[in-house]
Amino acid sequence: MNSLQTPPSRPPLRSVLLRSRKHTILGLDPQKLIKYFFGSNASVAIIVLVLIMVFLMREGIDFLPTYQRELQTYRRAGLEFCDIIDQPLQRNQALSSSLRQALSASLETLSKTARDRRDAAFLLKRQVEDKTARPRESLTQALEKTPPPAADQIEVLRRELKEASTAAAKSLAYPDLFTAAEREQLKSEFATLTPESTDMPPLLQSLSTEFSTKDREARSKFAALVTAQEEFEESAEPLQEVLDELKAKALETKEKAVEFEALENNRQRLLEAAAKETDADEKASLTKEAEASVAEPVNLAESTKEITDRTAELREQVEKYAAVVEKAAAALPKEAGTEAALRLINEVRADMPAHAREMRAAAARLEGWHWDKPVSIFSVIGAFFFGTQWLTNSSWQDFFGFVPLLSGSLVIAAIAIIIATPVSVVAAIYTNQFASDREKEIIKPIIEFIQAIPSVVLGFIGISLLGNLIKDVSEWSWLQWVPGFPIQERLNMFNAGCLLAFMAVPTMFSLSEDALNNVPRAYIDASDALGATKLQTVFRVIVPAGISGILSAILLGLGRVVGETMVVLLVAGNRIAIPDFSAGPGVIFHPAHTLTGIIAQELGEVSRGSSHWQALFMVGIVLFAISLLVNWCARAVARRFEPHKA
Repeated sequence: MNSLQTPPSRPPLRSVLLRSRKHTILGLDPQKLIKYFFGSNASVAIIVLVLIMVFLMREGIDFLPTYQRELQTYRRAGLEFCDIIDQPLQRNQALSSSLRQALSASLETLSKTARDRRDAAFLLKRQVEDKTARPRESLTQALEKTPPPAADQIEVLRRELKEASTAAAKSLAYPDLFTAAEREQLKSEFATLTPESTDMPPLLQSLSTEFSTKDREARSKFAALVTAQEEFEESAEPLQEVLDELKAKALETKEKAVEFEALENNRQRLLEAAAKETDADEKASLTKEAEASVAEPVNLAESTKEITDRTAELREQVEKYAAVVEKAAAALPKEAGTEAALRLINEVRADMPAHAREMRAAAARLEGWHWDKPVSIFSVIGAFFFGTQWLTNSSWQDFFGFVPLLSGSLVIAAIAIIIATPVSVVAAIYTNQFASDREKEIIKPIIEFIQAIPSVVLGFIGISLLGNLIKDVSEWSWLQWVPGFPIQERLNMFNAGCLLAFMAVPTMFSLSEDALNNVPRAYIDASDALGATKLQTVFRVIVPAGISGILSAILLGLGRVVGETMVVLLVAGNRIAIPDFSAGPGVIFHPAHTLTGIIAQELGEVSRGSSHWQALFMVGIVLFAISLLVNWCARAVARRFEPHKA
């Protein structure tokens, strides 16, 4: 009888499942592989960040020396000398425009009705001619034909034209500006219009005469304003004439200097290439080409002396102009046809003495100007970071001033944060503390879905919908007390700020809610144990405890807003100028440009390596630094308010 064999003992199932088999790859077990995988990803992120910084620095670091050379040429050629007078003289155009607006508004109080009647009559005549264009053209061709058609054919064409003109005249909508008798007369006169007619219809002549009479009466009533406006507008002509001659000479000198510098640089590059070339024929070709790339040097001292020799003449013209400005300020009337016109006149009257003083001060600076004074690197840094002009592709001189772009970005970012902060924080508090599970399932996905909307789509919404809506609302009569209403431009900083706030809400909402979730449960239990209500617990315990995360969320939202490009490019208005903060809160309805917008708009249109190209990368460097600063501030705030752990 065979004895039963004892089966081999097997380890328990649990030990089999928990047994780890050491499989290695290149000597690394899975745990180390996972560790190195995530560590390498972090390293890649750091490397990419460093490469971005290196790339920006490589392209933008040469901007300051390049801009320094350009400003040196700008000075040595005499352009800076001319701009000492020309730049403050630009104020004349703004003051003249204000006076023209005031004069037009005043004249309209007496002549507007007559002008509207005349313009409406001529518009009706044009509409009749448009509607009868085909029979009119047929008759015109028949009359010009050689030999002319038979008389009966001409008569048929005339009859067709008259019937068409009569029908067209009857079909028009005549405004209430005309009496019933005048409407009938217009219909009758329009029906008799023919290609041979050279004189205006009698009623149109009468309406033109009526307007001329009313206009003369209005100009007679506001003669003081008319005279002051004309004298002030003409006062700058002698000074501008002298200045234009000097500017033409300076620009010619600059063009020659730039051409010489370009040819000289090209010659040096060719000579360097020839020195490195080993092939004899190629070396000879490069040397010959370098010899051909020669331009006559420009005698900057002599050319600039021709400009500075007219300093006395220029100062004399400035003094005459300043005297006329002061005289015009005293001659401006203290009454106008409308309150708006009087307000413009008072503003011009207040600005004129300051303008005259500014012109005299500019003329005094001419004596201390030296063409050969070096442009220091510190003045170049100041010209970029504190410059108020961003002027490119100019035949005169390109200026790269950072302030207009920075101010536009900051105002738009402030608008966005002011709108987005209460919306996102309140929504986070409600969702985290008060909303039911069903409400959370609705609110959170909707807010987070906003991040999926392409920014270009939001830009289209700002152009076609939000901009028009804001402009229409600003024209409501009962809202005229709002500063800046009615707005003139539908594409403005407020429009861009609203859309950026919409884009920043998801980021700020999610981070704020995470901050509230991270509040220790013990804080809430302690508050409940002390008998605090739900509202007291939320606003006196939870929110203060999570304030660091909320502030970090706001700062990160700010970083998101500052770095946005497409929306501001489409809806901010793209006017490169410092916002007019003298307008008060209404400044938010003005157009502006931004740091990101200028890069996106101009980078594809400039030649690589030019000063304009380098200036845009310099803006990118500053923008990158601002983003790093905002993120550093967010981390610093989080550490500052973080509760100390036991």
